[in-house]
Parts: sequence; C-alpha cells; structure tokens
Amino acid sequence: MQRYAITFRVRPGTEDQVKDLLANYDPPAWETPDGTRLLGTSIFIKDGVVVRMMEIDGNLPSVMAHLAAQPSIRELERRLDEFLLEPRDLSTPQGAQAFFRGAMMEHVTTRVATFEARS
Repeated sequence: MQRYAITFRVRPGTEDQVKDLLANYDPPAWETPDGTRLLGTSIFIKDGVVVRMMEIDGNLPSVMAHLAAQPSIRELERRLDEFLLEPRDLSTPQGAQAFFRGAMMEHVTTRVATFEARS
C-alpha cells in the first residue's frame, strides 16, 4: 500500500462550501482497468488549506488517469474551481500533470503498529 497527498488553498470564507462539496460527492470506482485499487481517501481542511490523502495498491499514474475519467470526480473538480485561491487547468493532461506536480506533498514517513500474538 502506498499513501499520497496533495494540498491546495481555497479562498478565505469558502471553507464551509468546500467542506460540503468534498464530503458529499459520489465516490469513484475503486479499481482501475489494470487492477490498481484505490483503498481509501481522507480529506482535511484548516484555515483555507485542503489536504487530500489517498491510499492505493498499485500504480499512481493509473489511479490518476482513472480518477480523471470518473464523472463524479470531474464534476467535483469543476465545482471546486470557483473556490480555489490559485487557478488550475485540469482540462488537458498537461494541465492536470502540472497541477498534481505542484500540489503533491512529499512523503516523509509512515509508521505502522505491529502487535505480537498473545497466548
């Protein structure tokens, strides 16, 4: 499993509208045609900063292409555009790649608890 996160800013005073959009969109299909699986997503917001985290099993470029083609995600991203502090262009593969390159957070570490079996 791999974890990825992107971050972007929204205009001051729009946080409640953004929270509503991000909490209430239809989820995408969880598996891509090549078998990569989107295991889960989490979204955080504070002081106009949004962090979208996803866990996948497989290939990140495959998930990104898959999500870009999902109708519910396309609609969500279109509706989010009006609230963004910095404009973006997701209408072309080049624009989407540029946005994600700039928005992708650097993964520093993941720690997972391990437990010994009890008798």
